[in-house]
Amino acid sequence: MTKRTRDARSSARAAGGVQVLHKTLDILEQLKAEHGGARLADLSRIVDMPKPTVHRILSTLEGRGYLDRAPDGAYRVAKKFYAMRRDEPIEQQVLRAAEPLIEKLVAQCKETVNMGLLDAGEVVVIHTLESPQAVRMSSKVGNRRHLHSTALGKVMLAGLPDRDVLRLIKMKGLPRLTSTTLVTKQSVMGEIQRVREQGFALDNQENEIEGRCIGAPILGPDHSVVAALSISGPVFRMDLARAHSLVGVLQNTCAAISRAISS
Repeated sequence: MTKRTRDARSSARAAGGVQVLHKTLDILEQLKAEHGGARLADLSRIVDMPKPTVHRILSTLEGRGYLDRAPDGAYRVAKKFYAMRRDEPIEQQVLRAAEPLIEKLVAQCKETVNMGLLDAGEVVVIHTLESPQAVRMSSKVGNRRHLHSTALGKVMLAGLPDRDVLRLIKMKGLPRLTSTTLVTKQSVMGEIQRVREQGFALDNQENEIEGRCIGAPILGPDHSVVAALSISGPVFRMDLARAHSLVGVLQNTCAAISRAISS
């Protein structure tokens, strides 16, 4: 336990409240910090409480489903604990976590960044921050795009089982939007497999002429794809080499958002 943590806990206790609840929260905060879990003896030492007291708290939390045991016997926070916050819609969780990180991403790449979700067989934009440059790609919150022709859409498709991808293709079709749009089931399925393997998607003027875009997935607590983030720019500035050079920073941003909504 760090001095800062001890001071924070001491201050909280000094402010009053129910002491056993303070102790319970101390244990939960410690377990949350210990990703692999912690044993009774270690917790007793770290939070400076007698073993019998810590054991009673742990047993109660385990019995109520808020803790479980690792194979080695260590206590760890259970999924029920995290599920308590899931009444909030996933899009609100993602937005709250993503907005400051998207600002940093736009400052780094100087291009437009969009975030989208899968909805009714389309990708819907739920957040956008435009490039500060005079010539830029633009979008609006609420805009809907085809799945097969956009980087955001391809990422969302890649997170689905093949049977669901095929169902959406049958339901929505594969309309041609530009000369490079993928319009056959075979080409789209091949593209989705590439996205899964490489961890990002490319829209190479498939949705709009003179526009190029890369996209990457945002993962929820169960590691499913819950949203996608993209960087888009005009082709005179976003050639293929530059698009690929931005993949790393895009994936890092997506990973940071994923961690934030899963913690």
